[in-house]
Amino acid sequence: MKEHQIGVEIRIIGNLMIRQLNGLGCDFEGTGLTGPQGLVLKYLYDHQPEDIFQKDIEANFNIRRSTATGLLRSLEHNGFITRIPVHHDARLKKVVLTQKAIQLEQSLAQYLWKVENLLTKDLTEQEIANLHEILLKMRKNLE
Repeated sequence: MKEHQIGVEIRIIGNLMIRQLNGLGCDFEGTGLTGPQGLVLKYLYDHQPEDIFQKDIEANFNIRRSTATGLLRSLEHNGFITRIPVHHDARLKKVVLTQKAIQLEQSLAQYLWKVENLLTKDLTEQEIANLHEILLKMRKNLE
C-alpha cells in the first residue's frame, strides 16, 4: 500500500490556492493585487475597529517579518494602506486601510468567497468541520 504524503498534498493545495488567488488582479480593474495582498486587505477589513500592527499580520498569517514588510510596503506603495505612528510608542505604526482599499472591500470579499467555495465544493459541512479541526491539530504540531 502506498504511503500517504499529507505534507506534499498540503503543499500542492497551497500552490493551487495561490494560483487561484493570484487571479485577483484581473478581477479588480487592474489593481494588480496579489493573492496574499488580498488576504491581508481582507484581514484589515475584518479588524477595522482594532489597531492592527505589522506583528499582528505576521502572527495571523504565520509569515516572517521580512515577508510582512515587503507585503505591507507594496500595499502602501500602491495606495491601499497607510502606516500611522501611535502616540504611546514611536516604534509602532498601525496599519490603516485607505479609501482606495475600502472601495474594493465588497468585490474582494466576493472573490475570496468564490475561491473558498471552489476549494470546498464537494465537501459536506461535517467534512469541512472535520478538516478544519485536523488542520488546526497539524498546525499546532508544527508550531
